[in-house]
Amino acid sequence: MSQHNRVLWSEGLFVRPHHFQQQDRYHEHLLEQRFDSHFAYGFGFTELQVDRELLKLGKLGLAAAAGIMPDGTPFRVPDDAPLPQPLDVGDEVKDAVVSLCLPLRRPGMADATLAEGLATDVLRWHGCEFEVRDALAEHDAVAVLKAGTLNLRLRLAADVSSAQCDLPLARVREKRADGGLVLDDEFIPVSLDVRVSARLFDYVNEVAGLVRHRAAALAARVAQPGGKGVAEFADFLLLQLCNRVDPLFTHLGQRARLHPEHLYGEMLMLAGELASFARRDRRAVSFQPYQHRDPEASFRPVIEQIRQALTAVLDQTAIAIPLADKGRGAFLGEVRDVQLLRGASFVLAVSADMPSEQLRSGFPTQIKIGPPDKLRDLVMSHLPGIATQALPVAPRQLPYHAGYTYFALDRQSEFWKGVEAAHMLALHVAGDFPGLALQLWAVRDAV
Repeated sequence: MSQHNRVLWSEGLFVRPHHFQQQDRYHEHLLEQRFDSHFAYGFGFTELQVDRELLKLGKLGLAAAAGIMPDGTPFRVPDDAPLPQPLDVGDEVKDAVVSLCLPLRRPGMADATLAEGLATDVLRWHGCEFEVRDALAEHDAVAVLKAGTLNLRLRLAADVSSAQCDLPLARVREKRADGGLVLDDEFIPVSLDVRVSARLFDYVNEVAGLVRHRAAALAARVAQPGGKGVAEFADFLLLQLCNRVDPLFTHLGQRARLHPEHLYGEMLMLAGELASFARRDRRAVSFQPYQHRDPEASFRPVIEQIRQALTAVLDQTAIAIPLADKGRGAFLGEVRDVQLLRGASFVLAVSADMPSEQLRSGFPTQIKIGPPDKLRDLVMSHLPGIATQALPVAPRQLPYHAGYTYFALDRQSEFWKGVEAAHMLALHVAGDFPGLALQLWAVRDAV
């Protein structure tokens, strides 16, 4: 027979305490079933304050706590029940989790006593007396009632028995030589609200700040004129993502209550979308399933992926190298970033008032490229210098401009060392190219 069946009240029933106890069990079970069918992970702290003064004495105690135990029992101390006795932590304890415990219901067994101040971990309730005033104004009388308060205990997680349910609340890193306890600031207690844990709530503000900072940098770059290449389009998509996430996480940080699993889902989605931009394989990382009893294990890998994606150096894929016209067909481009000279591909975009095929075939024979101190010798001796090769299509990283032909510079040329040393690249164009326009681009090689 189930311990949760309802009582059938009838005329002439000989009422005993068992009837009211069974009615309580029925109503409690009914509420639990309805609640569990609508809400996942419905247990944890809604308030948690550790007594910092007791830590100095080598004890871990609570100043206040509230929430729901894993078996569905609500609690609030010290308002509805006495604070549990502080836990005296031994010198040998290191990296140990401390939990708030409550005995489980045991079918067919007593779970309460009239006695006060129990020293046992078996019974859920112990007795207490308190005065209650009649709610009717006409009967302003006071009565002393016997009620039950929860038998809450603090225990090391390793000492929690199978007959108890518990909520992990802190991790003791060590006991100092002076007897004081050191708690692990990285530990995240089981909660129903991210504000219970300063670490967890910091994640909300951190993500909002990272997204806002990246959005500002992207907006400034996207607003620059002339950017119409694939790289700029990727920047725009990332900016769109940041602009969507920024107000969302601002809202999450302002909510009156935010369940950790809800936050985890939003962070998981953000990490997955950022993978399209930040990871080499463009695929999201496979994270472990959400663990409500161990939030630290769930959140840490996700926040690390988000940090990595949003704090990566915001390098432009294609960098325009301004070319200064020195007259008589000579141009000079300064490259201040030595990493570009060593690791980027250089592309010369050329436009002229002539058929593109004529420009493609004739231009490489009329241009000399090399370090500034060698350009005169290259022109006078008719040496080729740094060779150019016509590209069949425009590189996808570059902004699109109609009418341009693109040439790749040979970085393997013997003259490239001189360009690296001078941080400058000199060009000379001979021949007749009406309406000549030149653009020099450095394209970062894919990592």
